[in-house]
Amino acid sequence: MKLNKFLKYTAVSALALTGLMSINSCTDDFEKLNTNPYEVDPTSLPFAAQFKEPFSYVYAPQQNMFQFWTNLSVDLFSGYFMTPHNFGGSGNVQYNLNRNFCGGMYENVYSHIFNNTRTLIKSCDEKGYKDYAGMMRVVQAYAISMLTDSYGPVAYSTVIDDPTNGVSYAYDSQEQIYNSLFTLLDEAIAGFKSSTSDKESMASFDYWCDGDMNMWIKVANQFKLRFAMRIVKANPSLARQKAEEAVAGGVLNAEDKDVLINQGLTNELYRMYYAWSDCGTNANLITIMEGMQDPRLPLYMTKNFAGITCEDGSIIEEGTRYLGIRPGHDIVAKPNEYVNYSYAVLDYTTPLPVMFAAESYFLRAEGALRGWNMGGTAKDFYEEGIRTSIKHQLAYKGPFAGITSISDAEIEAFINNTASQEDLVDPVNSKFNHKAMNTVGTKWNESASKEEKLQQIILQKWVANFPLSTEAWAEYRRTGYPKLFPNYKNNSDGTIDTDEQIRRLIYSNNEINTNNEELQNGIKILNQENTSAKFSGDLGGTRVWWDQAGKGNF
Repeated sequence: MKLNKFLKYTAVSALALTGLMSINSCTDDFEKLNTNPYEVDPTSLPFAAQFKEPFSYVYAPQQNMFQFWTNLSVDLFSGYFMTPHNFGGSGNVQYNLNRNFCGGMYENVYSHIFNNTRTLIKSCDEKGYKDYAGMMRVVQAYAISMLTDSYGPVAYSTVIDDPTNGVSYAYDSQEQIYNSLFTLLDEAIAGFKSSTSDKESMASFDYWCDGDMNMWIKVANQFKLRFAMRIVKANPSLARQKAEEAVAGGVLNAEDKDVLINQGLTNELYRMYYAWSDCGTNANLITIMEGMQDPRLPLYMTKNFAGITCEDGSIIEEGTRYLGIRPGHDIVAKPNEYVNYSYAVLDYTTPLPVMFAAESYFLRAEGALRGWNMGGTAKDFYEEGIRTSIKHQLAYKGPFAGITSISDAEIEAFINNTASQEDLVDPVNSKFNHKAMNTVGTKWNESASKEEKLQQIILQKWVANFPLSTEAWAEYRRTGYPKLFPNYKNNSDGTIDTDEQIRRLIYSNNEINTNNEELQNGIKILNQENTSAKFSGDLGGTRVWWDQAGKGNF
């Protein structure tokens, strides 16, 4: 699958979708989007400019690519977002998976990120710029982790080595890919430690850390800690080893800034909500945050965007209630009442999120809970993670929400609160109602079981990591937390279990069209790593390597 050939097939697939989509939605100018940028080799761009695209496309700043990257797929399964309609029945809402809608992650990673990072790493290594190469190694590790976490086995090492000169690309197992991710990060850290480059020169194109090598080391280690935790069921000894290495090397803390891309790029989540009405807020997020009385809720979400006519004929006035949409609904088309439920708090200028410092505390809390050497206790890390998240989110989203302060007293009151998720009560259609799934409060209970403590840790990490859906969905699959409402409708034709929920994305039509022989071999590898007793093959119910069926969290 030559990358330029891959992009041409992407355009063909997208054109097939246009008849299914409404005007002013994700397929506008999609052919133009996907056929122009990489008709030229990215190495023909000025050296500094080559870094900007892979840095920024980890949170795609282009409207069509943003929607196809995760908003039509992973966003729906994370518990954060839910489309307020189902594209005339062709969307992924009810688990009747659309290969085109599942293919955006593939395109974004391979064409906008991997196509750049692989060439930049090679050229920077050849020139002795180990720190420059290190930045691209971290970006590549993040991008490939999102890709393999979503699909399972993917083409990785052969894309770098290209042994067939672009004829085909063999698949790596997810286990092999994770080993490669750890190697990438270790090589990156070594490059940062030996850096002799000028910080100001690097800052001109370093969209993540402004040329700060100390911060880059912490970011790389935090990814390493994240990836280590991901494989804890599949390879517990390696997970502990890599986690302890990461913490010893240093991760982000409260005094560090979050990794936010603030370079005048467009935050396309705004368009999904406010311009296209193709994105809404998931009822899981609303009921958890409102029920637990979370002070971050008004930083994350608005109250209802417009007046809503209820099932009983009453009217909910604009801006008076937080309202979320049940996953797996049967709302077919827009306009409807649900497009006026709660919106995300942001505008086009909101910086693009990559990594939050608070995550490191929740990762260390889980490690400590497991008895690993994390440098502190689970309780202390857990509570400091909440404090850090609230303070950092206030700095990040406060200007967009019109909120200037959250007092220390309010933060401590939340940390000591025992309130839990509220029931889902849908005022427009009571058939979507559901009892709360999570009964834990925020307050840490030292006498609680490890399982309950883990649920608290993961739930608070899930809230703190909003809106990073790829991470939220992966951690839900790994741990089962936070518990999410099951789909109201499951039209997967028996390929996804309603209670287990979707475990992976299916491979894209682009891959079938351009690399099918190797794809079929990749599916064989997927089956070898799959531990599901119910599903196998390229299905949404099949499990990736680290998602170990039948293994408890402890």
